[in-house]
Amino acid sequence: MSELSPIELLEQRLRQLSASVDAEWSIYAHFTGGSEEIDIDADRQQDTMSLIKVPLLVALMRAVERGEADLNERIVLEDDHKRLGTGVLFLFERGASFTLLDAAWLMIVVSDNTATDLCLRSVGGPEAVNREMRALGLDNIVMTGDALSWFRALAGSMDPNLASVSPSELVMRGYPFKTPASFSAARERFHFGDANRPFSLASARALGQLMLQVRDNRCASPESCGLMLRMLGGQQLQTMLPKYLWGVSCAHKTGNFPPFISSDLGLFTPPCGRAVVISIMTQRHRGQRALVEDTVARMGELIVHTAEGMSGSP
Repeated sequence: MSELSPIELLEQRLRQLSASVDAEWSIYAHFTGGSEEIDIDADRQQDTMSLIKVPLLVALMRAVERGEADLNERIVLEDDHKRLGTGVLFLFERGASFTLLDAAWLMIVVSDNTATDLCLRSVGGPEAVNREMRALGLDNIVMTGDALSWFRALAGSMDPNLASVSPSELVMRGYPFKTPASFSAARERFHFGDANRPFSLASARALGQLMLQVRDNRCASPESCGLMLRMLGGQQLQTMLPKYLWGVSCAHKTGNFPPFISSDLGLFTPPCGRAVVISIMTQRHRGQRALVEDTVARMGELIVHTAEGMSGSP
């Protein structure tokens, strides 16, 4: 019986880990400086949640380079700009002032949904992002709407009146639930039910290929790609891929709708061996959030450990 290669052994271990957690998995890894890849259902389109903010960031930088957006533009926060979910801007007082560049940083490093829709407005909406992805040969990345639309759909699945209220009223009222258990059940119905709508759609391979384009300065200028990598390197959410990667440079973005979706995408550069792009997506998970997130973290540890043992430079 022939001995497994390091890549074959890695894939075997990743499949074993994914089989141990009841979820739909899409896993892609590309080791830079060669053709070695991991592909486990990597072309299946899944709900991105906040991973879509990386394609939006790329679209924003391309718009800036064409003179269609200005990172120095000052934005004055209005109540109707505010969005539910992750981030900090919805906590700010109306009238707070910051730049579009500040909004882009917040969109990435704390996954701010208010900042996300402000950035999306600057590039011209979801279809503008989709045009940019098609121009880059990434048809499998599809932005389906803005953050406001998704949060209205989620809130409206609990109370139909919330599907049409103003953005400021939606943030002020929040979700209608009497107990944590009832809220959890409503979120589960939204994710698994027929009425569910994704935040956006993409495959692990397409997102990984986009990250490679950022690394190699192929989707924008070297200056823009360098800025995007610095933003991704400032990511504050560290419970998945970077969790066990001590001494490794991590430029990444998470996407969550816990406990159903726990995904992570990024470029990971160890001190020796090769850099590796990792894109791991989950959806339709039933169970503890900590379990699926730690499984993603263990996968990242195995992938980067394999990259460290490869000849070549990071």
